[in-house]
Amino acid sequence: MSIVFIDLQTAADQLGVHYQTAYKWVRSGQLPADLVCNKYLVDPAEVEAFAVRRQQPAVRTVRRPRLGFGNVSKEFTAALIEGDANRATSTVSGLASDGVPLTVVIEEVIAPSLRDIGTAWHNGELSIWQEHRGTAIVERILGEHQPNPRGRRRGSVAVAALEGDLHGLPALMAAAALREDNWHVHLLGANLPAAELMDFCQQESPDLAVVTVSMPDREEHVASVVAQVESLGTRILVGRPGGSLLELQQLAKTS
Repeated sequence: MSIVFIDLQTAADQLGVHYQTAYKWVRSGQLPADLVCNKYLVDPAEVEAFAVRRQQPAVRTVRRPRLGFGNVSKEFTAALIEGDANRATSTVSGLASDGVPLTVVIEEVIAPSLRDIGTAWHNGELSIWQEHRGTAIVERILGEHQPNPRGRRRGSVAVAALEGDLHGLPALMAAAALREDNWHVHLLGANLPAAELMDFCQQESPDLAVVTVSMPDREEHVASVVAQVESLGTRILVGRPGGSLLELQQLAKTS
């Protein structure tokens, strides 16, 4: 049985990229193609195999800070407590310049810092306004460092904290991690009524929904919403305090 080759424009369309991008892959030898009458022809099987290779997670070489993430997190904590937004932003920007993925920055620097500040507030060592100010600085930093990776998106995902949960930062962190892992993210914020999440899933048909939970007393309500969302045929994951963003990325791909 003979192979029916496709032209490079069709291959580019199937891969979800511009023609010139596919052309560069051909010229570099990444995508095998034959030049016939000044026109590149590609075996559809090669396109499929190339698409699979592109979906494989890239091996990241993370340059650890000279003083270690722990010490960087302590410096970041001090900047947040002092309200020094410029110093806190420079810390994150410096790690990004060194090639540290934002998800790693969140897990190794930002999240530990926020936990330490939360503990200090709980112990009466910090005022609530200091905790709120630090959170606001982190929200601004994450807004300025939202990832926008190249390549085809894995799918679409809705991220939210449900009604009664006023903490939007966990959802913001989850959204950043999923964006970095090449998902098209719809961040729906905090205190979102369950009916609105259902309406979104019915109208937009996301491939995945992620609900973050920061308050233990909302667990029963969240379980009910999970069942409702799943009844629509939408996959859903629940992120809880202490959960790993790297684990979330993996679960989002394998659920």
